[in-house]
Amino acid sequence: MEAAFCRVIELGNRVGAQVLLLAGDIFDNDRVPAETVEWAARQLARFEGQSILLPGNHDPMDPGSIYWRHDMEAIAKRLTIVREHRGEVIELEGVDLVVWGRAYLDSDWHFRPLEGLPERQDGRWHIALGHGHFVPEGGETHRSLPIFEREIAGARGHWDYVALGHWEPHADVSCGGVTAVYSGAPMPLSDANRRAGLCAIIDFDGDGVRWRTERVDNAASPGFD
Repeated sequence: MEAAFCRVIELGNRVGAQVLLLAGDIFDNDRVPAETVEWAARQLARFEGQSILLPGNHDPMDPGSIYWRHDMEAIAKRLTIVREHRGEVIELEGVDLVVWGRAYLDSDWHFRPLEGLPERQDGRWHIALGHGHFVPEGGETHRSLPIFEREIAGARGHWDYVALGHWEPHADVSCGGVTAVYSGAPMPLSDANRRAGLCAIIDFDGDGVRWRTERVDNAASPGFD
């Protein structure tokens, strides 16, 4: 796991990425030892651009939780952690980009990751972060942390890309003209899962949004359908 995480950082530096997005569940639980948190922060400090970390359901932003007990931003100076439960806009210095996300709280049983997504602010690129289950139209509505297809489609014209976390496998859930992608975990967490071990690389230019994946887990299966 450490090697796969390191390769994410190295890949970002190699391709000259300006921003690294981490869409939740960076830590498996709120009880990981301090040395693990500090190790992760030191790796993020190696990234030459700026990083944004969105807390997920395994590493929530409840009072006294991991991101309050440990000051990762003091170690990784170019890291910003999304802390607002109701959602917050993050503007990065020197990057033509606006990022929005909502921090998950365990106390909110009805949490919807994209609820309250605001409209476009200006002509900069706009990325929304979400940590939850994508629910297609007609899909199961009882799942926790739902991200409904209509919410993504409704972001058209306002948000250029939706970066998603929570699912271990990589998945493209773009809909309604909005690009939305689960990069998946940097390595498979079970032998049965082949759609993991990837990192998503997103490019923005005058032609719009383009994305591709690169493998960061050397031990994973070389390909999948």
